[in-house]
Amino acid sequence: MVTKPYKVIILMIIFLSACSTLKNENVTYKLDSRLLISKKVEMQLPIPFHVQKDNYEEGVVYFYSFVDSATIIILQGSMVELPIDRYKPQKSKIKNQRKVSVGCKSNKFWRKDVYKDVNIYYDNVSSSNKRVYDKILNEIKITSY
Repeated sequence: MVTKPYKVIILMIIFLSACSTLKNENVTYKLDSRLLISKKVEMQLPIPFHVQKDNYEEGVVYFYSFVDSATIIILQGSMVELPIDRYKPQKSKIKNQRKVSVGCKSNKFWRKDVYKDVNIYYDNVSSSNKRVYDKILNEIKITSY
């Protein structure tokens, strides 16, 4: 007979394995809106996700984590260097008033979008989910308030 803790562990393993990849046609999105120092950021995010906000003396950072181990980071402020800032881009281009840098590290994709005073990143994205996260960053809305 299987005890209760083992049943919970088995159910969690089944759930996590079912959620380990995001297929664009099966993804449910939620509009997420955040206030930075002087900007408002809106984006459609796949659910479920977890968000953590860190304020520091020079700005604010939001960290989003997803069930497929990908992360999205939104930063407005100065005096912060994230590990992804040290990655060497495979290519960069200027697109719609933002600089977009992309690359691959340990078989996972990363991207950094630099607007005038807001940086938005994704990291640890698998090739099967890259289109989902590219869509998020491509369709993000940044407005002043």
